[in-house]
Amino acid sequence: MSEKEINFIPHTPAVLKQIFSQRGITPNKRFGQNFLIDQNTLLSIPDIAELNENDVILEIGTGTGGLTRLLAERSRHVFTVEVDRKLFGMASDILKLYKNVTLVNVNILKTKHELNPDIPTLILNWLREYNQTSIKVVSNLPYNISTPVIINLLESDLPVKLMVLMLQKEITERMAAIPGTREYGILSIITQLFSKVEIVKTLSPGVFWPRPEVYSALVKVSVHKEKFSGRITDYSFFKKIIHAIFTSRRKTLLNSLENLKLPNILREDLKGIIRNMQLDERVRGEVLSLEQLICLSKVICNLRQNS
Repeated sequence: MSEKEINFIPHTPAVLKQIFSQRGITPNKRFGQNFLIDQNTLLSIPDIAELNENDVILEIGTGTGGLTRLLAERSRHVFTVEVDRKLFGMASDILKLYKNVTLVNVNILKTKHELNPDIPTLILNWLREYNQTSIKVVSNLPYNISTPVIINLLESDLPVKLMVLMLQKEITERMAAIPGTREYGILSIITQLFSKVEIVKTLSPGVFWPRPEVYSALVKVSVHKEKFSGRITDYSFFKKIIHAIFTSRRKTLLNSLENLKLPNILREDLKGIIRNMQLDERVRGEVLSLEQLICLSKVICNLRQNS
Protein backbone atom coordinates (compact mmCIF):
# COMPACT_ATOMS: atom_id res chain seq x y z
CA MET A 1 0.00 0.00 0.00
CA SER A 2 1.50 3.33 -1.08
CA GLU A 3 1.26 6.52 0.96
CA LYS A 4 -0.78 8.02 -1.89
CA GLU A 5 -3.35 5.23 -1.44
CA ILE A 6 -3.24 5.56 2.37
CA ASN A 7 -3.95 9.25 1.90
CA PHE A 8 -7.53 8.47 0.87
CA ILE A 9 -8.27 5.98 3.64
CA PRO A 10 -9.77 7.15 6.95
CA HIS A 11 -7.02 7.58 9.52
CA THR A 12 -7.75 4.66 11.81
CA PRO A 13 -5.20 3.77 14.48
CA ALA A 14 -4.11 0.78 12.39
CA VAL A 15 -3.39 2.94 9.34
CA LEU A 16 -1.63 5.58 11.42
CA LYS A 17 0.54 2.95 13.09
CA GLN A 18 1.45 1.55 9.67
CA ILE A 19 2.46 4.95 8.25
CA PHE A 20 4.33 5.92 11.40
CA SER A 21 6.20 2.60 11.47
CA GLN A 22 7.33 3.13 7.87
CA ARG A 23 8.71 6.55 8.76
CA GLY A 24 10.05 5.85 12.23
CA ILE A 25 7.55 8.18 13.91
CA THR A 26 6.37 7.81 17.49
CA PRO A 27 3.66 10.16 18.86
CA ASN A 28 5.40 12.71 21.07
CA LYS A 29 3.68 13.70 24.33
CA ARG A 30 5.95 16.74 24.60
CA PHE A 31 4.38 18.14 21.43
CA GLY A 32 0.85 17.17 22.49
CA GLN A 33 0.45 14.76 19.56
CA ASN A 34 -2.99 13.16 19.63
CA PHE A 35 -4.42 12.56 16.16
CA LEU A 36 -8.12 12.92 15.38
CA ILE A 37 -9.44 9.62 14.00
CA ASP A 38 -13.19 10.36 14.05
CA GLN A 39 -14.00 11.17 10.43
CA ASN A 40 -17.39 12.76 11.15
CA THR A 41 -15.78 15.28 13.49
CA LEU A 42 -12.96 15.91 11.02
CA LEU A 43 -15.39 16.53 8.16
CA SER A 44 -17.51 18.89 10.29
CA ILE A 45 -14.68 21.32 11.03
CA PRO A 46 -14.64 23.17 7.65
CA ASP A 47 -18.41 23.62 7.96
CA ILE A 48 -18.12 25.03 11.50
CA ALA A 49 -15.46 27.44 10.16
CA GLU A 50 -17.88 28.45 7.37
CA LEU A 51 -15.09 28.15 4.82
CA ASN A 52 -15.35 29.58 1.33
CA GLU A 53 -13.03 29.79 -1.66
CA ASN A 54 -11.69 33.22 -0.63
CA ASP A 55 -10.62 32.28 2.90
CA VAL A 56 -6.99 32.27 4.02
CA ILE A 57 -6.31 29.77 6.80
CA LEU A 58 -3.67 29.37 9.48
CA GLU A 59 -3.44 25.83 10.87
CA ILE A 60 -1.17 25.14 13.85
CA GLY A 61 -0.09 21.51 14.11
CA THR A 62 -0.23 19.98 10.61
CA GLY A 63 0.12 16.47 11.98
CA THR A 64 -0.68 13.94 9.27
CA GLY A 65 -2.27 16.58 7.03
CA GLY A 66 -5.77 15.10 7.31
CA LEU A 67 -7.42 18.36 8.32
CA THR A 68 -5.08 20.38 6.09
CA ARG A 69 -6.41 18.59 2.99
CA LEU A 70 -10.00 19.44 3.86
CA LEU A 71 -9.10 23.07 4.53
CA ALA A 72 -7.18 23.35 1.24
CA GLU A 73 -10.13 21.98 -0.73
CA ARG A 74 -12.46 24.63 0.71
CA SER A 75 -10.25 27.76 0.83
CA ARG A 76 -7.92 29.97 -1.19
CA HIS A 77 -4.75 29.27 0.79
CA VAL A 78 -3.62 27.39 3.89
CA PHE A 79 -0.56 28.22 5.97
CA THR A 80 0.15 25.23 8.16
CA VAL A 81 2.81 25.02 10.88
CA GLU A 82 4.38 21.80 12.19
CA VAL A 83 7.23 21.74 14.73
CA ASP A 84 7.98 18.00 14.47
CA ARG A 85 10.54 17.41 11.70
CA LYS A 86 9.41 13.85 10.86
CA LEU A 87 5.72 14.76 10.77
CA PHE A 88 6.59 17.78 8.63
CA GLY A 89 8.33 15.49 6.14
CA MET A 90 5.39 13.11 6.05
CA ALA A 91 2.83 15.91 5.64
CA SER A 92 4.96 17.49 2.90
CA ASP A 93 4.75 14.25 0.89
CA ILE A 94 1.02 13.80 1.48
CA LEU A 95 0.18 17.43 0.66
CA LYS A 96 2.57 17.96 -2.27
CA LEU A 97 -0.25 17.99 -4.82
CA TYR A 98 -1.97 20.91 -3.06
CA LYS A 99 -0.54 24.08 -4.59
CA ASN A 100 -2.49 26.31 -2.22
CA VAL A 101 -0.75 24.96 0.90
CA THR A 102 2.35 26.50 2.49
CA LEU A 103 3.96 24.21 5.09
CA VAL A 104 6.36 25.68 7.63
CA ASN A 105 8.58 23.61 9.94
CA VAL A 106 8.87 25.90 13.00
CA ASN A 107 7.54 26.33 16.51
CA ILE A 108 4.57 28.72 16.39
CA LEU A 109 5.85 30.31 19.61
CA LYS A 110 9.10 32.22 19.96
CA THR A 111 8.49 32.47 23.70
CA LYS A 112 5.48 31.93 25.93
CA HIS A 113 4.60 35.60 25.39
CA GLU A 114 5.34 35.95 21.69
CA LEU A 115 4.46 34.27 18.40
CA ASN A 116 7.32 33.23 16.17
CA PRO A 117 7.61 36.46 14.12
CA ASP A 118 8.30 34.49 10.92
CA ILE A 119 4.67 33.33 10.76
CA PRO A 120 2.88 36.71 11.01
CA THR A 121 5.43 38.19 8.59
CA LEU A 122 4.87 35.40 6.07
CA ILE A 123 1.08 35.68 6.26
CA LEU A 124 0.91 39.48 6.27
CA ASN A 125 3.18 39.67 3.21
CA TRP A 126 0.96 37.16 1.40
CA LEU A 127 -2.20 39.06 2.32
CA ARG A 128 -0.74 42.30 0.97
CA GLU A 129 0.43 40.65 -2.26
CA TYR A 130 -2.94 39.05 -2.96
CA ASN A 131 -5.08 41.89 -1.60
CA GLN A 132 -6.65 39.85 1.21
CA THR A 133 -7.77 41.44 4.45
CA SER A 134 -8.36 38.65 6.98
CA ILE A 135 -7.58 35.09 8.01
CA LYS A 136 -9.22 32.25 9.88
CA VAL A 137 -7.37 30.01 12.31
CA VAL A 138 -8.53 26.38 12.13
CA SER A 139 -6.58 23.90 14.17
CA ASN A 140 -6.40 20.79 16.29
CA LEU A 141 -4.20 22.84 18.56
CA PRO A 142 -1.54 21.00 20.61
CA TYR A 143 -2.93 21.17 24.14
CA ASN A 144 0.39 21.94 25.81
CA ILE A 145 0.67 25.31 24.02
CA SER A 146 -3.00 26.19 23.57
CA THR A 147 -3.32 28.99 26.15
CA PRO A 148 -0.30 31.08 25.07
CA VAL A 149 -1.11 30.53 21.38
CA ILE A 150 -4.71 31.74 21.79
CA ILE A 151 -3.67 34.81 23.79
CA ASN A 152 -0.84 35.70 21.42
CA LEU A 153 -3.03 35.29 18.34
CA LEU A 154 -5.70 37.57 19.80
CA GLU A 155 -3.11 40.17 20.77
CA SER A 156 -1.18 39.98 17.50
CA ASP A 157 -1.40 42.17 14.40
CA LEU A 158 -2.72 39.26 12.38
CA PRO A 159 -6.22 40.13 11.06
CA VAL A 160 -7.91 37.05 12.52
CA LYS A 161 -11.68 37.11 12.13
CA LEU A 162 -12.55 33.58 13.26
CA MET A 163 -10.90 30.69 15.07
CA VAL A 164 -12.20 27.12 15.17
CA LEU A 165 -10.06 25.15 17.58
CA MET A 166 -9.94 21.65 18.99
CA LEU A 167 -8.85 22.06 22.61
CA GLN A 168 -8.80 20.37 25.96
CA LYS A 169 -12.35 20.75 27.33
CA GLU A 170 -11.05 22.49 30.45
CA ILE A 171 -9.43 25.22 28.31
CA THR A 172 -12.68 25.90 26.43
CA GLU A 173 -14.51 26.19 29.75
CA ARG A 174 -11.94 28.72 30.93
CA MET A 175 -12.35 30.71 27.72
CA ALA A 176 -16.12 30.97 28.23
CA ALA A 177 -16.13 31.27 32.05
CA ILE A 178 -18.14 33.87 33.94
CA PRO A 179 -16.91 36.02 36.88
CA GLY A 180 -16.71 34.37 40.29
CA THR A 181 -16.25 30.83 38.98
CA ARG A 182 -13.15 28.69 39.46
CA GLU A 183 -12.53 28.69 35.70
CA TYR A 184 -12.65 32.48 35.35
CA GLY A 185 -9.21 33.99 34.90
CA ILE A 186 -6.73 35.69 32.59
CA LEU A 187 -7.59 33.48 29.59
CA SER A 188 -11.33 34.18 30.08
CA ILE A 189 -10.80 37.93 30.20
CA ILE A 190 -8.47 38.24 27.20
CA THR A 191 -10.56 35.87 25.09
CA GLN A 192 -13.80 37.68 25.90
CA LEU A 193 -12.16 41.08 25.47
CA PHE A 194 -11.35 40.30 21.85
CA SER A 195 -14.00 37.76 20.84
CA LYS A 196 -17.23 35.87 21.34
CA VAL A 197 -16.76 32.26 22.43
CA GLU A 198 -19.06 29.35 21.55
CA ILE A 199 -18.36 25.78 22.66
CA VAL A 200 -19.68 23.74 19.74
CA LYS A 201 -19.10 20.12 20.66
CA THR A 202 -17.57 17.98 23.41
CA LEU A 203 -15.44 15.01 22.35
CA SER A 204 -14.46 11.88 24.24
CA PRO A 205 -10.85 10.64 24.40
CA GLY A 206 -11.81 7.80 22.04
CA VAL A 207 -11.90 10.05 18.97
CA PHE A 208 -8.11 10.46 19.16
CA TRP A 209 -5.10 8.21 18.82
CA PRO A 210 -3.25 7.91 21.12
CA ARG A 211 -6.11 8.47 23.55
CA PRO A 212 -5.58 11.58 25.70
CA GLU A 213 -6.46 11.41 29.38
CA VAL A 214 -8.92 14.31 29.10
CA TYR A 215 -12.07 15.24 27.23
CA SER A 216 -11.77 17.69 24.36
CA ALA A 217 -14.06 20.25 22.76
CA LEU A 218 -14.47 22.18 19.55
CA VAL A 219 -14.74 25.91 20.15
CA LYS A 220 -15.72 28.69 17.73
CA VAL A 221 -14.16 32.07 18.49
CA SER A 222 -15.60 35.03 16.56
CA VAL A 223 -13.05 37.84 16.82
CA HIS A 224 -14.19 41.46 17.30
CA LYS A 225 -11.09 43.40 18.29
CA GLU A 226 -12.87 46.66 17.50
CA LYS A 227 -15.52 46.15 20.21
CA PHE A 228 -13.38 47.59 22.99
CA SER A 229 -11.16 49.70 20.76
CA GLY A 230 -10.40 53.01 22.46
CA ARG A 231 -11.87 51.96 25.80
CA ILE A 232 -8.60 50.59 27.13
CA THR A 233 -6.13 53.44 26.96
CA ASP A 234 -3.15 51.38 28.11
CA TYR A 235 -3.47 47.68 27.29
CA SER A 236 -0.18 46.69 28.93
CA PHE A 237 -1.36 48.32 32.18
CA PHE A 238 -4.74 46.56 31.87
CA LYS A 239 -2.88 43.25 31.62
CA LYS A 240 -0.72 44.18 34.60
CA ILE A 241 -3.87 44.66 36.70
CA ILE A 242 -5.52 41.38 35.70
CA HIS A 243 -2.27 39.49 36.29
CA ALA A 244 -2.02 41.04 39.77
CA ILE A 245 -5.58 39.96 40.52
CA PHE A 246 -5.47 36.42 39.19
CA THR A 247 -2.01 35.41 40.34
CA SER A 248 -3.22 35.99 43.91
CA ARG A 249 -6.88 34.99 43.67
CA ARG A 250 -7.40 34.64 47.42
CA LYS A 251 -6.38 38.21 48.12
CA THR A 252 -8.84 41.08 48.19
CA LEU A 253 -8.91 43.39 45.20
CA LEU A 254 -7.49 46.15 47.40
CA ASN A 255 -4.47 44.08 48.46
CA SER A 256 -3.85 42.84 44.90
CA LEU A 257 -3.81 46.42 43.60
CA GLU A 258 -1.66 47.64 46.48
CA ASN A 259 0.91 44.93 45.68
CA LEU A 260 1.45 46.61 42.30
CA LYS A 261 3.19 49.41 44.25
CA LEU A 262 1.98 52.08 41.85
CA PRO A 263 3.97 55.33 42.21
CA ASN A 264 2.09 58.16 43.97
CA ILE A 265 -1.03 56.05 44.47
CA LEU A 266 -1.85 55.34 48.10
CA ARG A 267 -3.99 52.64 49.69
CA GLU A 268 -6.61 55.29 50.46
CA ASP A 269 -6.72 56.23 46.76
CA LEU A 270 -7.42 52.61 45.87
CA LYS A 271 -10.10 52.36 48.55
CA GLY A 272 -11.78 55.42 47.05
CA ILE A 273 -11.76 53.90 43.57
CA ILE A 274 -13.28 50.66 44.84
CA ARG A 275 -15.99 52.54 46.76
CA ASN A 276 -16.79 54.68 43.70
CA MET A 277 -17.33 51.49 41.73
CA GLN A 278 -19.92 50.56 44.41
CA LEU A 279 -17.86 47.58 45.52
CA ASP A 280 -17.09 46.36 49.02
CA GLU A 281 -13.50 46.88 50.16
CA ARG A 282 -13.24 43.18 50.91
CA VAL A 283 -14.24 42.09 47.41
CA ARG A 284 -11.93 39.76 45.54
CA GLY A 285 -10.91 40.77 42.04
CA GLU A 286 -11.96 37.41 40.58
CA VAL A 287 -15.64 38.42 40.81
CA LEU A 288 -15.23 41.53 38.65
CA SER A 289 -16.75 41.41 35.18
CA LEU A 290 -14.83 42.39 32.06
CA GLU A 291 -16.65 45.75 32.05
CA GLN A 292 -15.67 46.39 35.67
CA LEU A 293 -12.04 45.47 34.98
CA ILE A 294 -11.92 47.86 32.03
CA CYS A 295 -13.41 50.63 34.18
CA LEU A 296 -10.98 49.89 37.03
CA SER A 297 -7.91 50.00 34.81
CA LYS A 298 -9.07 53.21 33.14
CA VAL A 299 -9.66 55.02 36.46
CA ILE A 300 -6.31 53.91 37.91
CA CYS A 301 -4.52 54.78 34.65
CA ASN A 302 -6.00 58.30 34.74
CA LEU A 303 -5.01 58.68 38.38
CA ARG A 304 -1.43 57.66 37.56
CA GLN A 305 -1.22 60.21 34.78
CA ASN A 306 -2.60 63.02 36.96
CA SER A 307 -0.64 62.29 40.12
